[in-house]
Amino acid sequence: MKKHHTRWCSTLGTTSLLIKKGLLFSALFLSLCTVSCSKDNDEDEGNGGVPAPTYFKLGADNANMPCAGTIWTQYSDAPAGSEVDKMVDNNTATKHLTYHDRVYFNWVGETRIKVTTYSITSATDAPEADPKSWTLSGSDDNRKWVVLDSREDQNFSARKETKTYEVKNDTEYKYYKLNILGNHGAKFTHLAELKFSAPAFAGDIDDLMSKSSGSTHVDNHVMGSQHRESDLPVTAERLAWLKDSSKEPGTFAGLEWNYFVVGNLYPFGKPSPADVNQHSIGDCCLCAVMGCMAHMFPDFIKDIIKDNGDQTFTVKLYDPDGKQIEVGVTNFFVGDSKNIGACSGKNGRPTWATVLEKAIIKWFQAFRNTPDIGGIGTEYVAAIITGNGSSFAFRPGVLSASELQRAVTVSLKRDMMVVGGFSQGGVSINNQNKTVNGHAYSFYLPSDNTTLFVMRNPWGAVPRLDDSLDGSGDGLLFIKDDNKIPPLVDLRIMEPGAAAKFGSGVNLSPYTPPAFTPSPVRVAPHLLRSGK
Repeated sequence: MKKHHTRWCSTLGTTSLLIKKGLLFSALFLSLCTVSCSKDNDEDEGNGGVPAPTYFKLGADNANMPCAGTIWTQYSDAPAGSEVDKMVDNNTATKHLTYHDRVYFNWVGETRIKVTTYSITSATDAPEADPKSWTLSGSDDNRKWVVLDSREDQNFSARKETKTYEVKNDTEYKYYKLNILGNHGAKFTHLAELKFSAPAFAGDIDDLMSKSSGSTHVDNHVMGSQHRESDLPVTAERLAWLKDSSKEPGTFAGLEWNYFVVGNLYPFGKPSPADVNQHSIGDCCLCAVMGCMAHMFPDFIKDIIKDNGDQTFTVKLYDPDGKQIEVGVTNFFVGDSKNIGACSGKNGRPTWATVLEKAIIKWFQAFRNTPDIGGIGTEYVAAIITGNGSSFAFRPGVLSASELQRAVTVSLKRDMMVVGGFSQGGVSINNQNKTVNGHAYSFYLPSDNTTLFVMRNPWGAVPRLDDSLDGSGDGLLFIKDDNKIPPLVDLRIMEPGAAAKFGSGVNLSPYTPPAFTPSPVRVAPHLLRSGK
């Protein structure tokens, strides 16, 4: 355990956040931009009277900001070629210009950051239009602002000169505002570049590890203790059977099998937790692991699943010895003649998650001599997908609410997957929903300061206090420090294995469900009773 602990707590490098496709900004940001775009449009100069874009979306791989997010400007009067994106394009030969001597720029990150330095680069000409005086402020809600730095009588001695300023700031804010209060006498203001810098994530849970339990790390077995003795030997015959897509697993748990046409593996453009909706198979742990991976490692999922174009698929998994293998599967899934009973998308149609679940069933048939994955363990199935079986746990009640939050946040930002649940069912959450025990949930970063973390039920829905199911919010529960729910929460934290190189690290953002049309939630009665 000591060796595992030391390795896990080492500092990881920051990796790129995968850019969210199709989601430009939240409803709050839309409303803010609407207000911003409506101001001073009567002063649109140099752009043919057409308002210039007031916002620009950046990915985590941008060179100007420490995380993905959006920058927007107070005015929409930038001439063509000098729009707001030019101040964050890492090119000192371009510039952003507005026909005002006072202007502010807002930045909202997809994750909270602690800005400790920022820099401004002067434009290629017209020093009289350089910023002279300004303030830099931070905010959690874009309403209440805290001034972090104030500058007056600043001069740029050369064109394309970069001046860097230190900020005494110990707080991670979601919003930052650079408010230029005046320039050097021009009727317009310009700047070539604006950059914010934040220290690398340095959080750890070293002090909490003495409270952990259930380590599955084994020095001489990458798949972990749970695979060391329970699996059948790897043979050429078993590997050949797995690779042959025409070889089907048997039936189990009284469930039927039928053919379902697989259309779009990624209905939301890329893998999403919303693609994982459990129906009839008691594999909530597998579904919760897939829910984690979809948000944290969407490109990893695309890397291990190949669509052969003929309703067959090749899935890369790991055998009990930790070697990558290929599993061939067809579109023959659990379900009756009308409805799919396997994990599916929101519309009840197969997705990548259905295909991956089928591959795990076939793996189980080969190496456990049964296709029945009901009750499959979180750490057991994660190793099959990632090739690394190291994990550890925190039992309910051993961590305080703040320690729980830190364990989840630090682990996720270090690309560790977090799955857990509740030790007691039927407990009210926010006087609206209730807990389910014996059931696995995926964990995500909090979306605001009032939430410890977010848990997603793989049913794609949450049970209300009246026993009905609410599927409108994709099964998300926003856990708060109410002295009631946190003591019931347990965690299982797993190494990412082969998925690590596809992770986002410190730039991981909270999960925002994609837009979907709610449909009747179908969860088998035996799962509702057991929680599996």
